[in-house]
Amino acid sequence: MKKFFFILITVSVLFLCMGANSFAEEYIFTVSDSFPMPYSDSIHTVTAQHGVYTTENIEDIQPLIDAGLVTYYEPMSYSELFDYTTEDYYYAEQTNLTQVSAQFAWNKGVFGETVKIAVIDSGLYNAASDFNFDNIYKVAHNTRGIAGISPNVEIYVLKCFYLDENGNQKAKNSDIIAAAYEAIDTYGVDIINLSSGTTNETIFKQVADYAEEKGVLIVSAVGNYGAYTDQDKASALYYPASYDNVIGVGSIKADGHRASHSQRNDYVDIMAPGENIYSVRISGYEQGSGTSFATPHVVAALALAKSLNPDLTVSELTRAVYKTCNLMKDRYSGHGSLNIQALLTYVKSTMSKGVVVFSTNEQTTYSYLTAPDDYIIYSPTYEDNILTSLESFSTVKYDENLLVWKKGTLTPYNISQEEY
Repeated sequence: MKKFFFILITVSVLFLCMGANSFAEEYIFTVSDSFPMPYSDSIHTVTAQHGVYTTENIEDIQPLIDAGLVTYYEPMSYSELFDYTTEDYYYAEQTNLTQVSAQFAWNKGVFGETVKIAVIDSGLYNAASDFNFDNIYKVAHNTRGIAGISPNVEIYVLKCFYLDENGNQKAKNSDIIAAAYEAIDTYGVDIINLSSGTTNETIFKQVADYAEEKGVLIVSAVGNYGAYTDQDKASALYYPASYDNVIGVGSIKADGHRASHSQRNDYVDIMAPGENIYSVRISGYEQGSGTSFATPHVVAALALAKSLNPDLTVSELTRAVYKTCNLMKDRYSGHGSLNIQALLTYVKSTMSKGVVVFSTNEQTTYSYLTAPDDYIIYSPTYEDNILTSLESFSTVKYDENLLVWKKGTLTPYNISQEEY
């Protein structure tokens, strides 16, 4: 978890984990509840609570495999943090903040309070002046460095990645798994930023399902090979981003179009700024690009929404951020690009039932309506002035043709409006 991520959950970025090189003679495996421990000195525990272990040699667990106690195993592999580009060492205007309407949240006094974020990456640089080390987990707006989208969240730093002999950031998947479980079980986080991935479809599935069960949202970068002429590499699926219960984040440029490096597949869920993004590193302030620079934008936005309404569930948060995206024509843009103003207006509407909640900027008005208790919102369709269908909603973008009726009746509800 790079020291500079915090600025983007702040708004900052992490390098995307790519690649899958094997460790010779080492395996990761999961076992059933009846696994006999201790079993062998060559077996090491990743998390006993969740039945994940490693072994230095496959022969050491062959009797367990034969007995049906091993539920899954594979050769140990690396995840690699991949920095797409780096530029400059000087702080300048963060146009990405305006691009996602971050200032709207600050103007409304929404800064991410009470929300806990885990960042699984390569650690925090303790001399980074943008961070408040009176409380290691807090990042505040200050007069130094660069601004963060969600500056008052609590951040839990879980370091897994280290430089290899070639200067590349790598981590064992077993370490990432252990960190994810620690974030959920020990720290009780709300959201996990995991800017890492592997083409192995299975290895992180157990963690993703467990996070969903515990009400923790995982947000992950989709990959940085979209510009490759090799179509298989450009469209490859990386996990956990491609799981249905994980938000996979792609990258857009300053002009709002998909960045060429952003992975091209149909499992991209949402887009956020990921090109020439300022962040802090050991060497100072510099720009970088990649889908892992985009991912913290979405994590920070979700933290703002969660702090505005702490009762939102994982599914409600996910639905809210998807429904309020700016639509994009690019096939590989998922639901569209992140819009914090629309997101918070939508969330505010769920807290003000029966009231049209709207916010405006120079380009458009964002307005949403949530049905009050015992009422349903209907969107009518007419043909030749004859009502042909009624589509029902609990929360929907507002227009004057919507009808709000008491359930089981045609009793109307008198809608009022308030600006947020």
